[in-house]
Amino acid sequence: MSNYIEIPFITLRGYAVPLLKAEIECLRIRGNLLIYALPDSGSRFSLINKKTLNECYNNLEDRYLDTVVLTNLNLHTKRYKLKFHFMELNENLEIPVAVADFGEIGGIYPSLILGRDDFFSRVTICFDKNVKLLVKINSRI
Repeated sequence: MSNYIEIPFITLRGYAVPLLKAEIECLRIRGNLLIYALPDSGSRFSLINKKTLNECYNNLEDRYLDTVVLTNLNLHTKRYKLKFHFMELNENLEIPVAVADFGEIGGIYPSLILGRDDFFSRVTICFDKNVKLLVKINSRI
């Protein structure tokens, strides 16, 4: 499995959590903001926390993609194409993200939840128990 990148889970309050470090293009600070991203194979869409989005952008209309329904939240929300640099993968990806409010997981606020349609379609991920992620980029983007 040498063509896979191993990313250890982070242990928080006794729970093992698969968080990736990512930098989001953040126009309000004229640079990048370090955030945590949670891969979630049960989520169809990638979600960005509304608080993080407000920290980085005043206006996103030029990045608008579409409006989707998040059925588990009973919410209609807009999706925007945003740029991220995934540090462990050393990859820059532009991902459509839906805006939602979500809280902490084990004491850390993930700012980004990575869903099947937008992230998993570009990588192969194996959840190795509660120990590590094995990630392979499917194609160079």
